[in-house]
Amino acid sequence: MLWMVLTLMMVLAAVGLTVPLVRRYDAARAARSDTVGVLKAQLGEIEAQAATGAIAEPEAEALKTDLKRRLLAEGRRDDDAPARPLSERTLLYVALGVVAVVTLAGTGLYLKIGRPDVPAAPALKNGAEGAAALAGGGADHPQGEVNAMIAQLEAQMQREPGNAEGWRMLGWSYLQTGRNAEAAQAYGRAVQLAPDNGDYLSAQGEATVLAADGQVTPAAQEIFRRTLAVQPDDPRARYFLAVAKDQAGDRDGAMNDWIALVKSAPPDAPWAGEVRAFVERVAAERGVDLKGRLPPAPALAQAPAMGPPMGGAPRGPTQQQMADAQKMSQGDRQAMIEGMVSGLAQRLKQNPKDRAGWEQLLRARMVLGQSSQAAADYRAASQAFSGSPGDQQALREAALQLGVPVG
Repeated sequence: MLWMVLTLMMVLAAVGLTVPLVRRYDAARAARSDTVGVLKAQLGEIEAQAATGAIAEPEAEALKTDLKRRLLAEGRRDDDAPARPLSERTLLYVALGVVAVVTLAGTGLYLKIGRPDVPAAPALKNGAEGAAALAGGGADHPQGEVNAMIAQLEAQMQREPGNAEGWRMLGWSYLQTGRNAEAAQAYGRAVQLAPDNGDYLSAQGEATVLAADGQVTPAAQEIFRRTLAVQPDDPRARYFLAVAKDQAGDRDGAMNDWIALVKSAPPDAPWAGEVRAFVERVAAERGVDLKGRLPPAPALAQAPAMGPPMGGAPRGPTQQQMADAQKMSQGDRQAMIEGMVSGLAQRLKQNPKDRAGWEQLLRARMVLGQSSQAAADYRAASQAFSGSPGDQQALREAALQLGVPVG
């Protein structure tokens, strides 16, 4: 379409330049020929009227003299007019040459400085939206890429409001960029569509806590209780309900619940090391003796996790850490997100049998616009579950849902 428009514009420009070459002299001569013809016709008419006696002879002679004088004047204009500088054939060649020069020069200039590969930017609706776009950075900026991916998810959910998994993805994207209140709303839409999904409920509860600056509000507590009603072993809900006890002043009860959470963790739970480290740190700060209360530490320490996978463990930050994260600049928060993604990838290398972790990593890659890396991670995950066709099929379905190029 673009090349058709450009071609039409060049043709119009070339025609505008060549028409004067072809028509200039012919038009002038044709106009003079028409004038001479009219004068001759008038002269003949006067002679006919004089012959029939309709016009007196003296009057007829005066009119004929005037017409003959005008005829002579027109004749002298033809003689004095500049001759055509070139023949008609030569002018035709000149016109074609002008067309060729304009076309080739225009095409060459566009190929030199034009960018046909760059799509047109959509018009901004208002000045505020334009300022927001400038503040968010261009498409080449990492934050701009994240914002673009989130905008695509938002547009998708406008088209598919009944897609619960899509709302979950949008909520996770909001959460990773610090838009906690919007994350809680998006997770809430997923819960409305799938009220018995414990993963959606647990994620909504966490986003509600983060939106309240780390306070486990009564609304968040109710969400976590609903989570445990449908998924009794959900570690994130258990963790944050213990945090609610701690914030209410029941420190011993909170510590007991956290210790119980660590004891109940499966041996290969990707969140166990993080929660254990959190419990040990809090106990050290408060002078609590944990001797004999925790199971033996694993031989290989877990790498810091990116955060709670859907249905996995909570992040386990303190209230001060969450407050500090809210004060970060966009660039610092983006660096933090990319660092957490790298940490999750490293953890999965140590514990590749974590399917939920792989799905979370794929989701993070796609939100960050790292589709090629997501494809590589998908292949690594499939290899890790080479002996489990069911897990491989679940990973493939999740990758397709996320838009990962699975090949």
